[in-house]
Amino acid sequence: MTKTESEQIQEAILQSQNPLVLSHERPDGDAIGSLIAMGLVLKKIGKRPYMAMVDGIPSRFHFLSGSDEVEKKLPESYDLLIVLDCSDMDRIGFDLEKKPDINIDHHPTNEKFGVINYVEHKAAATTELLYKLFQDMDVPFDVEISDALMLGLITDTIGFRTPSVRPELFRAVADLLEKGAHLTDIYERALNQHSFVGAQYWGRGLGHLERQGDMLWTELSLDDRKAIGYPSNDDADLINLLTTIESPKIVLIFVEQAGEKVKVSWRSKLGYNVAKVATSFGGGGHEQAAGAIVPGSLNEVKTKVLAATQKLLEPSQKENG
Repeated sequence: MTKTESEQIQEAILQSQNPLVLSHERPDGDAIGSLIAMGLVLKKIGKRPYMAMVDGIPSRFHFLSGSDEVEKKLPESYDLLIVLDCSDMDRIGFDLEKKPDINIDHHPTNEKFGVINYVEHKAAATTELLYKLFQDMDVPFDVEISDALMLGLITDTIGFRTPSVRPELFRAVADLLEKGAHLTDIYERALNQHSFVGAQYWGRGLGHLERQGDMLWTELSLDDRKAIGYPSNDDADLINLLTTIESPKIVLIFVEQAGEKVKVSWRSKLGYNVAKVATSFGGGGHEQAAGAIVPGSLNEVKTKVLAATQKLLEPSQKENG
């Protein structure tokens, strides 16, 4: 009988002593929750995990137990490589000498780059897959593990309001609550609280807001970031605010990066698969939420990306939701 991905993962973990756990650059709540949950579980079963993210963990997520153990560099040695919540190898940000042993992810555009690939795009978050895996491993969930898993479930569904939310997700949430997860506190910290400088940065983006038909977009330049003193190269979650504006079917944000590159994020209503457009620009993601790093100046990238995205709004391109 062929072993399931879960069985293969458990076997590989049991045979290791010093596993390395990685997730993607510019980490979101699901990447962070997945990384920390896996690290905590590995420690609980007697392993010596090393957790790393090339950009580290943003300060607003430092409330999670285990966040202080995440490094920004690779260890000198390890005997198992686990990659979480990454659709492709480039998103990891580190130069790796070997193919990952385990790849766990929920993005439809995942390239299945691991020796073992546990990829399920119907899952709302990678932490949902880890919740199932840890159950299979018969690991007792403590509050710290439950909080880390809950973080991913809350953030990747933007507070349980994406099309990926299903009844089984709420059953997992209920179980984590029974195990002590602090849903209300995590929700508040991850989704509702924003820094003063982040709010000022939003102001710059909102000042550039444009709309054409069913498509709405804005931009954040390097000058905007410098003027405000915003410390990161992301959009301070402005994209989620833009999705609350009524009527547009597709929302985009262009964030200029150093070195003639632009980070593009797409969000869409059901029936408009923005992952297709993101993939054509070397990125990926979900049908209604995707991203890419596109080489070129801010104006050049905007012109190309908006033209390609506009095609999704043509009647012949609309998909069934």
